[in-house]
Amino acid sequence: MSGSPRRSGLRRIPSSPRIDLSDETFIRAAPDRVAGALADPRNHQMWWPHLELILDRDRGIQGQRWVVTGALRGAMEVWVESFADGAIVHHYVRAVAAPDAPRDVAVRHTRRWKLAVHRLKDRLEEQSL
Repeated sequence: MSGSPRRSGLRRIPSSPRIDLSDETFIRAAPDRVAGALADPRNHQMWWPHLELILDRDRGIQGQRWVVTGALRGAMEVWVESFADGAIVHHYVRAVAAPDAPRDVAVRHTRRWKLAVHRLKDRLEEQSL
């Protein structure tokens, strides 16, 4: 068979597409209060029920980083940056979708996070009045 490539018995398994998410939200509240709420495991269960978080790095008032498994597999972090009279919450996800995850897992995660962070913003800013 001249000119035709030799086929191996191995099948190439398609890899999951890379998911890179980034978000920033300003909260007019003391950075330590923001960081405390972001570090609370009870919030993690409400905000990210589709994930299992393993703490990789606790930076105290500056946030946390986790290894995540579940619907997403990779790394996730929240970074709290002191700014003006409050804090900017940076949320990053670098992961791949699990084989059994919904096709729109990145969109679902983003919507869930935005809802959660805006509820946190409303609560902390109301307490700051």
